Amino acid sequence: MENCRNYVKFLRALASEERLAILEDLEQNGEINATKVENKFFMEQSTASHHLNVLYKAGIIEPRKTGRNVFYRLNETSLQNFYGEFLQALKQKEQEKAKSNVINS
Repeated sequence: MENCRNYVKFLRALASEERLAILEDLEQNGEINATKVENKFFMEQSTASHHLNVLYKAGIIEPRKTGRNVFYRLNETSLQNFYGEFLQALKQKEQEKAKSNVINS
């Protein structure tokens, strides 16, 4: 059940056009800080921080602190693990469903 909660948190983090735009920028440019998010996407500081925090808590991005600045980058390991685990869970559900259909036939 814990994995299910993690999947939901992960997918909810992706269910935002603003956060997807931030991720696209990270994919293209490697790193971004909150000030750049504010300026590039015309957001208030609190909104930019909120979006970055949601992505961080879901494990999609990771911080790198340099002095007072915090730069965010994609958490490639987390993304790969999520994708693999999620596909595995879907396959397992399909197999269970197929077995159930055979037993009930």
